[in-house]
Amino acid sequence: MARSPTIESRCNSCMTSLMDRVERSVKYLEPFLVALAVGLVLLDVFTFFKYVVPEIVRQSGRIVAAVHIVWSLWLLFNVFWNQMHCTFTSPGNTLEVHQEALQLAMSYDWRWCKKCNRGKPPLAHHCSVCNRCVLKMDHHCVWMANCVGFYNYRFFLLFLFYMWVGSAYSAAVYLLHVPGVLRLDDPGWEENGFMPFFMFVLSSSIWLAISLLFGWHVWLVLTGQGTIDYLDNSSRAAEARAAGRRWVNPYHLGPVANWMETFDVWGRWWWIAWVLPTRRRKLGNGYDLKKVDLTDLSDAAVMQAI
Repeated sequence: MARSPTIESRCNSCMTSLMDRVERSVKYLEPFLVALAVGLVLLDVFTFFKYVVPEIVRQSGRIVAAVHIVWSLWLLFNVFWNQMHCTFTSPGNTLEVHQEALQLAMSYDWRWCKKCNRGKPPLAHHCSVCNRCVLKMDHHCVWMANCVGFYNYRFFLLFLFYMWVGSAYSAAVYLLHVPGVLRLDDPGWEENGFMPFFMFVLSSSIWLAISLLFGWHVWLVLTGQGTIDYLDNSSRAAEARAAGRRWVNPYHLGPVANWMETFDVWGRWWWIAWVLPTRRRKLGNGYDLKKVDLTDLSDAAVMQAI
């Protein structure tokens, strides 16, 4: 006689069903979030040209206004350029890699993904939204409608950078060049001051949020980690300390080398090249990653991240 399902099994089944529905709903929600982000940026552009540019012309002349226009268009181009490439560039996944190549590259530090039925290299993780193992996965971004991983992480970082600069610039020009933007009780404010005030508040809020997010990712890049890796590495570091050993991240090549590797820029001008728009495919395959040589360290004293 078959046993009836236990309360625990029923709860697990309900949670699994709930998570599946949430993950499916995320895919349906993503296009609206992407459209919302694009719409807010375009609204800012419209408000800038309608309210700010005429004031700059009146206050400082056409040459200064032209400089502002060129600068704002440069920021706008880079925001949309990097957003587009982050959205439409595959982050890299094990399904795109030939099975024989994966088998040849597999080593003791690889894991096996039961859902993909393939080897999973270090720093790769299975995305339940995309239903694939993403190479060097950082996270799934609903604002990009895509996973952020090996091949598109630099586009995500550049999008954050230009949004950070652009939102700061936007808030500053509304505050400095629109008379009475904060004088809510002035006559005519609702007609001429509401939109600049709204965009000032929105730009300031976005700048604050992106400052935290971009600062976090800069720290991750400089320390040779990703968002998911940081959580794993924190656990490994705690285990190493408890065992009286020192934890070492073999993917931490050094701050400058980490930066160059992430943005795929090399040579003497790397410190300028990283910020320039590019569509070139990132070098590498996403599973044979650069590591530091730890052979000179004692195995008894060191724990590695894999």
